[in-house]
Amino acid sequence: MNVPVIVVMPNCVPIAKLQKYHNHGAKVMVQGGNLMEAQRYARAIARDKGLTYINGRDHPHILAGYGTIALEILDQMPYVDAIIVPVGSGGLAAAIATVIKHVKPRCLVYGVQTEAMPVFFKSLEDGSPVTVPGQSTLADSIAVPNAAVNALHNARPLLDKMLLVNEEWIARAMLHLVEKERFVVEAAGACPLATIIGNLVPELKLKNVVCILSGGNVDNLLLVRCLDRGLAAEGRLVKFTVGIKNNPMENSQLLKLLANGGYNLVRLFRDNSWVEDDTYSIEVW
Repeated sequence: MNVPVIVVMPNCVPIAKLQKYHNHGAKVMVQGGNLMEAQRYARAIARDKGLTYINGRDHPHILAGYGTIALEILDQMPYVDAIIVPVGSGGLAAAIATVIKHVKPRCLVYGVQTEAMPVFFKSLEDGSPVTVPGQSTLADSIAVPNAAVNALHNARPLLDKMLLVNEEWIARAMLHLVEKERFVVEAAGACPLATIIGNLVPELKLKNVVCILSGGNVDNLLLVRCLDRGLAAEGRLVKFTVGIKNNPMENSQLLKLLANGGYNLVRLFRDNSWVEDDTYSIEVW
């Protein structure tokens, strides 16, 4: 529409997301250590330059746009029994719950958030927006320090349940989506499936459930780390240390032992600097 746009994002946002906004023609500014600081800076720019400020997570028009996802779900799956929605500041969950409860009141709407940043979970408990300190999490795009006011007001009477998932469940969900579904989904979008992997929703076992996979903006290096963490959580990636004599025969014997067990060797490190018992021994890990 040839409308100039300035996007202000905090410095913790992955480069992949910054690049997408830039590719769409926006002027991208990196300011602040979290979403709240970035929004404060954006409001200041809008005030000083006479621009229109749009809260990308809580503006009423943004929430209305989110609600169209619920219309698509009802159109494609009119028999849906439950929808699980990833939650950051709460806009997506509030909009979907508003539409679903108006059109199909019996359909359950669950929100899910990471245990590391349970801001919306705690805001619902408290009955008003709360702020939580920033924590490192795989689900960076929903790791927000505060709940959105419009979202919280609309979601409070409509959400059937709020759930919290840990990092291991999120990593396993990402791994499942890549291996089984061939979907590259960022950690935030994998949170709904993580509730099923973590057995948090046994009541939905025989139901028609929609998990909203709300983003694929994951950095390549982070994706690799997440998949490795998922493999480790499932016991498919194991780290161990063994002491052997530092000679070709024992090295060969160790590798043959692994090969005969059907294992793949991902990384191999050899250390003889810290072995105290025997000058001719090494630790392999």
